[in-house]
Amino acid sequence: MRASLLKFVCISLLLGLVAAGSAHAAGQVELTSSPDEILMDALYDGTTLRVSGEVPAGSDVVLRLVGAPQTLHLREKGKVFGLLWMNVGTVEFENVPGVYLVAASRSFDDLGAAGAALRVGGLHESIEQQHPAAADELDAVTELLRLKIGNGLYAESAQQVQFAEDKDGVRAFTASLAIPSALSPGEYTLEALAVQDGAVLDTASMPVRAKLVGLPAWLSHMAFDNGLLYGVLATVIAILSGLAIGLVFQSKGAH
Repeated sequence: MRASLLKFVCISLLLGLVAAGSAHAAGQVELTSSPDEILMDALYDGTTLRVSGEVPAGSDVVLRLVGAPQTLHLREKGKVFGLLWMNVGTVEFENVPGVYLVAASRSFDDLGAAGAALRVGGLHESIEQQHPAAADELDAVTELLRLKIGNGLYAESAQQVQFAEDKDGVRAFTASLAIPSALSPGEYTLEALAVQDGAVLDTASMPVRAKLVGLPAWLSHMAFDNGLLYGVLATVIAILSGLAIGLVFQSKGAH
């Protein structure tokens, strides 16, 4: 009886180890970032996130930093009477990420359907245009994507992820994700997606917070919590700046 019980326990432990090994090989995606918080002081001009983690062996990696979806209103300009450029309407968009930065371990074209969906152009399918543009031939969503790319808030890059040698069914990766100077304070989501055969196998995510520190934080606090004092301070600074500029030009004129 004891021998049978011992045999059952051994078999159960063996099956448990096999199952654990298989789960790790099919694996969960792991993700870390340094820093995990973006500090924006008076000298902030963009920064770099150092990202590392693990994916199942044989997988490619796509990294994304995504801002919360927003509703966005843009003014549409057009020629009136074929002569003057004026505002001719407003276009409203829903589900527009405030930020969309994406990097992949190789060309998005080589990642199949998953690559097409995850790149910046893939947002064309998820962003919703509520009202048609005044100009019928205008692809407003494409123009919105171009605007965001021009501002540096949307960007994609390939071959930015480096791999270590596969080991025990796991592939470790490291990458550097460039964060633009135009980033606004707020909460963002960093994601790592394991891609294989054109499909996403698994994902991991973590929050990344961008916050003002130092002088920008103090000015923001003044503007929102003590508007009167902020207004007086701004007026004094404007007057002093004007006087300084006047003295500079006066001294140059004297020579």
